Amino acid sequence: MIEFFNKTNVGFSHLKTGKPCQDFSVSYHDETRTIVAVCDGHGSDVYIRSDRGSKFACQAIIDAFKSVRSLVLYGKPKEQVLNKIKMDILCRWNALVEQDLEQNHIGKKEIEMLSERDQFRLKNNPAKAYGTTLNGAMILGKYLLCVSLGDGGIFGVKKGVVTPILEETSDETVANYTYSMCSEDAYYHIHVDFYNIRDYDGVFLCTDGIINPYQNLPNFAKSFILPVYTELANGKRENVNDWIVRLGEKTGYGDDVSLAVMFRTEANRRLYQEARYQ
Repeated sequence: MIEFFNKTNVGFSHLKTGKPCQDFSVSYHDETRTIVAVCDGHGSDVYIRSDRGSKFACQAIIDAFKSVRSLVLYGKPKEQVLNKIKMDILCRWNALVEQDLEQNHIGKKEIEMLSERDQFRLKNNPAKAYGTTLNGAMILGKYLLCVSLGDGGIFGVKKGVVTPILEETSDETVANYTYSMCSEDAYYHIHVDFYNIRDYDGVFLCTDGIINPYQNLPNFAKSFILPVYTELANGKRENVNDWIVRLGEKTGYGDDVSLAVMFRTEANRRLYQEARYQ
C-alpha cells in the first residue's frame, strides 16, 4: 500500500508584500499509480504569472505520468522512453500557458511597474511570465519514475539513509540561477529517470524554500526529512501540516514552501531516528 501527502504554504516575505504564493503541490492516486509533484514559480519581477506557471507544471506532470504504462517502461529503449516523457511534460505545460495567454492577455496594468527591459522580454516571450521549476515522482507497479528541472529536490529514504535522486548539475544553480520551464532550451535540462521502488522506503519532493534553512543536506536529512517521515509513518499528518505552515510563515527564510511525500506502508513499521547523506 502507498500513502502520500502534499502541502504548500506561502512564505512570510510574500505575506508582507501581498504577493501570491508561487509554489504549488499536488498528489494523485488511483488503483494503479500514485503521483506527487511540487513546483516553484520564480520570484523575480518579470515572472508576473509564476503562480499559474507552477500550477500548470504540476498539472502537466500529473497528466503526462497518467499516460505512462508500466509496459512502456519495461519494453522499449530507456533513452527513447525518457525523452518521450519529458517532451510530453514540456508540451503539456506550454499548451496550458498558451491557453491561459489566449484567455487572459497580458495587460498594461500587469507590466506597468516592470522595467523597460522586462517589458521587452515579455513581449518577445510571453511564456516567461509563467517561469517555474518542477519536481515530480510516480510509483507505478515496481517502478519509481522521477522528473526534475531546476532547484528544489527529490530524495529517497531507505533504512534511515537519505539520498538525493536526480541531483542537479553544478551549472544549474550558479549565482542563484536555475533552469526554468520557460527557458528556450528547457527540454535539454529536464532530468527524467526510473528506478525499482524496492530500492526506497519513501520518496520526498520539496521546493528550495524548505531545503535552504537547513544549510546543508546532512542537516536537512536529520532535522527535517526523517522527523517528517516518522510522523507520517505513524499517521500524524497534522503535525507535518503544522511544520510546513510554521516554516513558511515564521521560521524559514521567508520563501514559499512545498512538500510532497510517498511511502510504502509495508516498509515503514520502524521509526527512523538518524540520517546519513551519501
